[in-house]
Amino acid sequence: MKKNKSAASVLLKIVSRLMLFSLCIHAVFFAHGQESVSTKSLPLFSSHEILEFTIKADFKTILNDIGEDHSEHPAVIEYIDFQDTVRLDCKIRTRGNFRRDRKNCSFPPLRLNFKKKQTLGTLFEDIDKIKLVTHCRSNQKKYQRYLVREYLVYRALNIITDTSYQTRLVHIKYEDIHPDSKSVESFGILIEPDEVFENRFTATESDQKYLFPDSTNYVHMGKITFFQYMIGNTDWAVTTLHNIRLFTIQPEEPPYSIPYDFDWCGLVNTHYAAPLPRFGTTSVTERVYRGQCRPWEQLKQTVAYFNSKQSELFSLFENYPYLSKGEKRVIKRYLDDFYKTINNDRLLKIRIFDQCLK
Repeated sequence: MKKNKSAASVLLKIVSRLMLFSLCIHAVFFAHGQESVSTKSLPLFSSHEILEFTIKADFKTILNDIGEDHSEHPAVIEYIDFQDTVRLDCKIRTRGNFRRDRKNCSFPPLRLNFKKKQTLGTLFEDIDKIKLVTHCRSNQKKYQRYLVREYLVYRALNIITDTSYQTRLVHIKYEDIHPDSKSVESFGILIEPDEVFENRFTATESDQKYLFPDSTNYVHMGKITFFQYMIGNTDWAVTTLHNIRLFTIQPEEPPYSIPYDFDWCGLVNTHYAAPLPRFGTTSVTERVYRGQCRPWEQLKQTVAYFNSKQSELFSLFENYPYLSKGEKRVIKRYLDDFYKTINNDRLLKIRIFDQCLK
């Protein structure tokens, strides 16, 4: 009898220690997986209203300055603020790789470089240099639609995680200073600069390469890989920092993988986007899961999280006034297919669990 009590006592101690060890591991996991809370957004990103402004510059010269030694060119930005005209001096430079090639785009992406002291009290306060995603080609409506859809992808990512770039959709009138040149009007996307992101999270950018995705913030990475699968994006890689920036937010803890540049994803579906050959797909709208393998229970937790965001995501696209009814139907079907997959255990296993990076 005493031996039985003694054995039971030892077993109880072992079970207790295992439970304590499990709780410790659980606590460590969530301590390293919790997402940081950002500080207040800058004025430029504190509203989702479309910002309208004019850029006056020598665009004939700027649009031809697409070589490797491209320079900055003077420009003036004007917008109306409470019936007053705000004028800001800045410099413009072409940027990008694919879209800076004239075979692909006649209007490359731009970088705006402000005089920081001049921006005090304006919408561009605390902004030095900022990326502007442009329309690729003028006078074709489909490029306008691409920009709106890509902007909404950034907004959708903000719904999934606050630890992501903020953006602002803008409508721009490009006025060339040459009298014989016609002005061009188009949508554009302003993307939160890295230094602004750093200030918002008290973060530090890292250029570390060859880091496996799950070696970054674990919980955040789980959301990012599901999000990339949801929008049908394969044009990214943590290891080579392809369309990914790494930021360390908590010292001595893994960095966060922050994605950007979504014009090659299936949800945007630009005509120039092509599937990467190694995935064996015929269209960018075909989804490929690129996350590392995780236990089934963790995948189900991520599914539950995305289910909690479903109505907000659908509402974002359904209620956005600058999407046509046809675009809304296509996007809804595309998102419906994602939610059908993740909420069907058989499809979840075939398309995600069995396709993970081992």
